[in-house]
Amino acid sequence: MNNPERGMSVHTLGTGGGPIVSASRAGTSTAVKVDGAAYVVDCGMGSIRNYRSSCAWSELRAVFLTHHHSDHVYDLGSFLVTGWQVPGESFSAPVQVFGPGRPPRVPALDAAHAGYVDERVGDRTMAGTTEMVDALLDRVFASDICIRMADEGRSEPHEWVTAHDIQIPPSAGADPVTARHPVMEPFEVYRDELVTVTAILVDHRLCYPAFAFRIDSAYGSVVISGDTAYSENCIRLARGADLLLHEVMDLEAILATFPDGPTRDGIEVHLRESHTSFDEVGKVASAAGVGSLVLHHIVPNTPGAADVRKMEEAARRDFAGPVQVAEDNDCFVIRPAAGLAAGREEAQVGA
Repeated sequence: MNNPERGMSVHTLGTGGGPIVSASRAGTSTAVKVDGAAYVVDCGMGSIRNYRSSCAWSELRAVFLTHHHSDHVYDLGSFLVTGWQVPGESFSAPVQVFGPGRPPRVPALDAAHAGYVDERVGDRTMAGTTEMVDALLDRVFASDICIRMADEGRSEPHEWVTAHDIQIPPSAGADPVTARHPVMEPFEVYRDELVTVTAILVDHRLCYPAFAFRIDSAYGSVVISGDTAYSENCIRLARGADLLLHEVMDLEAILATFPDGPTRDGIEVHLRESHTSFDEVGKVASAAGVGSLVLHHIVPNTPGAADVRKMEEAARRDFAGPVQVAEDNDCFVIRPAAGLAAGREEAQVGA
């Protein structure tokens, strides 16, 4: 881009939650643009198509993964390979990928539960973000990449994609069994001349590590909660931010989409303890003192199953600032002291 658009904007590439093929919302993904550079948080199913509605491949600088649940990484390989040396549609510089490292063991609720977990998962192990990216480039897309290097003269894709496992500060005392989301201070994971990105651990039950991210620029600040139950850490990260983009769930509505049975019972426990209910999310925004609240990662993501008006009204009871439920391809522009305007295509966000 020769004349990049100045300013900071948030583009909701996917606003649906959960590993579901939905006709209404793509899987969760958000692009934050600052002066023509794009920073993507999560890569849900179908989000790559929406990325190209608001961003160019030449603008992509970094991808941040909140955690490794499938609905947050489905399109990661597509993001990394599609912009790799396609004429007129290419990365302009190496893309950095940041996400959870491999935990020292499979997470568990406590020491007693750890024995059950070990029996349940057997020899399976988890992977870090670096391993995940290497697997995509060197195994999943290996044949495609080899042929294109040989037939089209493309260079080594690792020259264009660099992955990083986020290192949790030792001072946090985090542990996959005893302290999956300890009270801690936000810590820096990325910085360039346009933005600083900080992270904090949040409460997504057994999903460890699970992060929320904050992106600060000269124009303002945006916080993306990731998947989390009500989290004091998320509140700490979001203090005074211009915009909080927070997940939201209606437990009764999502359970109504499942047939009865033991699998449904297990999922109910996970959902109840891993996500933020629509009647709690306004409390998070109010406690953090953010300028505006936008709800995304809508659960349920089955078409017509979520009453988004009810979600918005519940959040407004606890949060005095502007509230909006995001749809795919919404754009929120960060401008100081502007407020959250109505209108689907562009809203103004400010403290």
